[in-house]
Amino acid sequence: MRKAISILFGTAAALTLCCMTAAADDVTVDTSSAVETADGVSLSVSSKDLAASQFKEDTKITVSCTETDSDASPVKLVLNYWHADPDVNSGMGEPASAEVEAAEFQDGKAVFDAASIFEALGDNELSMVYSIDVCAVDKAVTCTGFEASDVYSRAEMSENDILYAKWVHPRKPKETDNWGQSISVGVDQFDTSAMTEKTWVIAIYSAELPENIPSAPVEFILQSTDDTVSPKAKNGTVWGKVSPVLFNDHMALFDYADMVDAYGTDDMSCVSTVYVGDTGNGKIKCTDLYVLRCKVLDRELPAEPVVSEAPAEESSVVELLTPPSSAVHSEAAAAVENDSSSKAEKGSVKSNLVLIIIGAVAGIAVAGVILYIILGRK
Repeated sequence: MRKAISILFGTAAALTLCCMTAAADDVTVDTSSAVETADGVSLSVSSKDLAASQFKEDTKITVSCTETDSDASPVKLVLNYWHADPDVNSGMGEPASAEVEAAEFQDGKAVFDAASIFEALGDNELSMVYSIDVCAVDKAVTCTGFEASDVYSRAEMSENDILYAKWVHPRKPKETDNWGQSISVGVDQFDTSAMTEKTWVIAIYSAELPENIPSAPVEFILQSTDDTVSPKAKNGTVWGKVSPVLFNDHMALFDYADMVDAYGTDDMSCVSTVYVGDTGNGKIKCTDLYVLRCKVLDRELPAEPVVSEAPAEESSVVELLTPPSSAVHSEAAAAVENDSSSKAEKGSVKSNLVLIIIGAVAGIAVAGVILYIILGRK
């Protein structure tokens, strides 16, 4: 009897282990933008696609490339991060990088382990890494694949308050003076709702300034044009101006608390655009923004899988082929159908899960009874 029970518990443990193994998250990065190079960057992976703070102790990164005959890896990883050094740039720190060599290379695949990544970063936080580059090592190569195995999912990052850094390279920056705006950044590049109490925004710029200027040469501006949350909104508009807490002739640091004061609330869901502009002290041209210690937003999480039947799929194809003249009516009808069908689908999913659980328990019970009978006969 005891042996049968032990076998039964062993079976249950194995099933549990399988479920835990399946839960490990893997990330595959799109490499269609990769280029061939012999001494530069073949592929750059932003924290939006894969954040270093997703890495665990057993994480491995596998990089595939066009070079397959080398004994040593023809590629290396370069981690780009913000080095928060209190002795550099008046305490603001500076951009820095760390190189990581492959732990193994075979058949065109270079494998990098977490231990090497952690060692390369030293005391710097994973949350300060804003991009990972695949760089060539003395041979012309093209990155054809980039996979990270056993990493935290975006959902786990959200649940456990795991933060990450973001690098924003603004589109079409311009030189300004006399209170102009050098850059404008929309929510597609920088969603201010992702900021936390720990967030710093650091602006990098070139400047033509007189000596001993009385105040900072740049300012950070939060704009909303259809605002429903800020007490400072006038006719739905907010133009919140923020002065840096630290600055020099090429860099300025803005603190989250000052942004909340300028905007009027920590709910920044209505902010549509941010700007970096000059303050009338001289010409400036902003080239980069670094947003440190961001959180994962709920809307960035992958959508829950929806169970649908074949007729529903056929219906969606028909809707896509609807002539433009009836598109509005089709969308309205589809919205009603989706609303009603979603409730049925939720009930179906719950029913299926219950049946699966009951079936698994029943299967284990039957196996236990059979084992008990066999062992009893022996």
